[in-house]
Amino acid sequence: MSWSFGYGSRRRWNALVYSDGDWWYDPLNNEFGFRLGGRQSREWTDTKWDFPGPDEYAELAARKSPGWFARAGEKALHAAVVTGDPHAIDLAGGRHPQYRNTADVLAGLLSLESRRTYAAELLGRTVVGGFEPREDTFIRTYLPDAGIVVPIAPGVAVALPIMRTAIALTVAELAQENGDFGSAIAMLDLVDRTTHVVLSQVELLCASGRFEEAIALTERVLNDDDVTAMTLVYRAIALRDSGDRSGAIEALSRALEYPNRSESVLAFARIVQASIESSEP
Repeated sequence: MSWSFGYGSRRRWNALVYSDGDWWYDPLNNEFGFRLGGRQSREWTDTKWDFPGPDEYAELAARKSPGWFARAGEKALHAAVVTGDPHAIDLAGGRHPQYRNTADVLAGLLSLESRRTYAAELLGRTVVGGFEPREDTFIRTYLPDAGIVVPIAPGVAVALPIMRTAIALTVAELAQENGDFGSAIAMLDLVDRTTHVVLSQVELLCASGRFEEAIALTERVLNDDDVTAMTLVYRAIALRDSGDRSGAIEALSRALEYPNRSESVLAFARIVQASIESSEP
């Protein structure tokens, strides 16, 4: 599953509508359905996020100027961010190594729509290195309200500030786009298992056929919100595909327990429910 990452409300950016197996999801209209004739090529539609994403980083940074006594590296990086040019930001990080991690995060996020392999490389090494952007002085000073929206499952996206968990989720989605489920799962193993991380992991485990691990990961999940409800749907998929039909039905009943969950989550749950019922002996 892949959409555009974290772009703001002033533009409309393309979002990917992708068939995973025989079903599809349209995030603009919150519609699910079945594809005829099996997997087809990817289709594009428009959606937008009301969030100060990467396309607004330059404007946000320009609202505050470095002081007279700011370090040369801080001034250079700020000037680069204000241009909105990932290459300029990368160069500033190279010339001022104390800002290398900060530059990697910002250049990586600004490259998501143009150079995804490059973005994944920059962002991935900051996660592996343990860098926490949320605690970074430069980001807290010049981009305190900035963030990114990351799609993590059909109908579920998370809006987060620039922080390590958001970066890891983003890198995992980029790896998933390329079919590299192992790298995506390994990336998420490096950060705390928030409910969003668990959902992303269980989707990846199901996609790679590691159903027993998906079942173990979701053993104690409760239906507390849209994210956990969707996690239960993926638990049902893992149970179904591992041969435990009754367990899958039970997990789906928990996912569908509350009618106030988002329609996209409930629709996905019903699609999985229909697939189980259609395979009834």
